[in-house]
Amino acid sequence: MNTIVKAYFDLVKFRLTSTVVATSIFGYLLGCKFHSADNSLSGFNWLVFSGVLLGGLLIVFGSNGLNQLLEKTQDSQMSRTQTRPIVEGRLSESQARVFSLLCGIAGVVVLLFTAPLLTAILGGISLLLYVFVYTPLKGVTPLAVMIGAIPGALPPLIGYTAATGAIDEAGVILFLVQFFWQFPHFWAIAWLLHDDYQKAGYWLLPSKGGRDKYSAFQILVYTLILIATSAMPVVYGMCDTWVLAGVLPAGILFLFYAVKLHKTLEISDARKLLFTSFLHTPVVFLSYILF
Repeated sequence: MNTIVKAYFDLVKFRLTSTVVATSIFGYLLGCKFHSADNSLSGFNWLVFSGVLLGGLLIVFGSNGLNQLLEKTQDSQMSRTQTRPIVEGRLSESQARVFSLLCGIAGVVVLLFTAPLLTAILGGISLLLYVFVYTPLKGVTPLAVMIGAIPGALPPLIGYTAATGAIDEAGVILFLVQFFWQFPHFWAIAWLLHDDYQKAGYWLLPSKGGRDKYSAFQILVYTLILIATSAMPVVYGMCDTWVLAGVLPAGILFLFYAVKLHKTLEISDARKLLFTSFLHTPVVFLSYILF
């Protein structure tokens, strides 16, 4: 791959972006399903789908690029991020700034022309919250994780509103599932990288004691909330009870490793919890679609 192209790929964190945009696609498909007369995907529209895919990619590209631009000093202090393109000088700050702003603006414009206005507004809000609220707060308070969970939970709602044009009960539930998932997921990352984060002045675990019982207890609590929230589409009659055949095993596996981490406080168990979190979201959202 051409060196400059690779630098831009690294700037926008392409692999991470693809996982985020996938939740927007799930949201769109679920919006089509929940608002069809026969619980099918009869309302699927290729233009809107393509707009959600492309617009979502560009918005996340812009968010990730601007995030690296604002955190260039902190990135230079952490082992995990010392090879990022701005830190290494593979991209100049002006190159990163122009590219990221163009991506972010283009993403919102794409949504404006292919999806309802509400979808484009939510896309813009997610970018602004992530870059200009969450990113600066990371070095100030552990509560930044809660703020960051909002733009992190917006992609499925963005996809959902692209199909429905409105925020209703089902859309809020999808948002909440993604919102509560982020706490055990991100705290597992923070557990693994706690020492590295401290080099840059970040304290992202919920306890002042770092990798302690209180932090592990918070992970356990939010995992339980996530399991309950993931079952809400069944409770509200949005999905068949067969959904639980996918949702409950995924939640129980998640809970198993959260309990194990609380018991051992071992980094190896935090890593297992993190890997489990990557499985949880696709299993749950695919269960919603299939059943």
